[in-house]
Amino acid sequence: MNSRERRKSKRAAAVADDPMAGYHSALPAPQASPQALAGEALVETAFKRRGGARGVEDDEDVFNPQNFARVHNKWWMDGLLPSGVLPYFAAAFGVCTAVWLLGLFIRLAASGFGQPLETIWEFTKNPEWQTQPLLLFAHFTSLRLFKGIYSRNYDRAFTHLEIKRDEVEAFRAWFFGKRVNLGAVLLSVPFMAYKGFVYFPSDAFLRDYGLTYRGGEAWFLMGLWSVEWVIFGYYCYLILTGAVITYRILRRHPFREPVDLVLAEQHYKPLFNTTAQAASLIFCFALIHAGYLFYTGGDWSDYVGLSLLILLLAVSFLLTWDAVRRCLASRVSVAVASLEKSYRGAREMLAGMQDSAGMEDDLRRIQVQLKMSLALQQMEYLQSKYESVGRREMLGMFFRMMAPVGGVVARAIRWGSLLAALGLGSAAIFQNR
Repeated sequence: MNSRERRKSKRAAAVADDPMAGYHSALPAPQASPQALAGEALVETAFKRRGGARGVEDDEDVFNPQNFARVHNKWWMDGLLPSGVLPYFAAAFGVCTAVWLLGLFIRLAASGFGQPLETIWEFTKNPEWQTQPLLLFAHFTSLRLFKGIYSRNYDRAFTHLEIKRDEVEAFRAWFFGKRVNLGAVLLSVPFMAYKGFVYFPSDAFLRDYGLTYRGGEAWFLMGLWSVEWVIFGYYCYLILTGAVITYRILRRHPFREPVDLVLAEQHYKPLFNTTAQAASLIFCFALIHAGYLFYTGGDWSDYVGLSLLILLLAVSFLLTWDAVRRCLASRVSVAVASLEKSYRGAREMLAGMQDSAGMEDDLRRIQVQLKMSLALQQMEYLQSKYESVGRREMLGMFFRMMAPVGGVVARAIRWGSLLAALGLGSAAIFQNR
């Protein structure tokens, strides 16, 4: 018999010898004190909130790997690229590299493959061909992220509204149906028309890109710009359509819960999440595009396109903000009017009470005063919560726009510090030798 079995036999013998063993077993389990139960509840709530907040942060991350998953849609360009982070980046990198090599081949073919080293050197010195693969890669990355952001946040945005699932699915066709192809092309037509009929035939085009005539390389650049403008039209279409759909749905369908719960638990927040994540993505894309324009010079259509993207984002946020406030305005007014009526009734009741020294009269007077105070606090709470709708989301959108850049800077500082420490350590080792 080992030590564990001996301990078990001793405990069994002790229970058998105890005449009160049956009585103890019949007693109810000891109850914890209210203070202990409250403390346990607070600890569990804190851990749940901590875990839930972490999950929300991961879910709201713009560069979440799930945003790179391919969903069923009619957008033709998205169907050409694979799903998943690594396969997508590998395919996008391969396409950008192939575009650059094809441009180099066209330049070599135009020169009759004579003096290839000099031709390659002139090609690599061109600012447009130095930065075009990076810009195209940024377009491909933003393309899939925009689709992922709107597809993953679409259902969540209307979870707290009184709307049928069939109606939500009907509006989904505007994002993932055939309309998206036509909308992207129509929004890109003005920019492609300027590039093709104004800038491309001008002498400024040949001078800016160091070309002597409009040959295969010039037409290849024009085709490449057209593809990028169509992708740009896709961004604009998603932002504009998302704002219009949100505005229309909120004008027709109210929130499911009472207005105090809507304001306290921020049921309107999912409606702003899409715009906030799109703002982070646009900010990162704008930095890359601004660097491209600064390095290559660009023309006014590039600046107008970038400004239009930022303007559409602001319009999208303002439309959502106005729709949410309109949806809540009438319900807040009704709730405040009800509280004012309750406050006036309690005040009239208090004024009609006679001063007496009885215990019951004092208790009634205290109850009425508490009712008045509670009504005032509820009115102030509802009004302040309603006035703050959208303000926190606007600030959050601004900080989330800066978050990706801050993350990149933090990683750069971390790796820079590590490399500096390794360098100083190596220098000290060699010096001691």
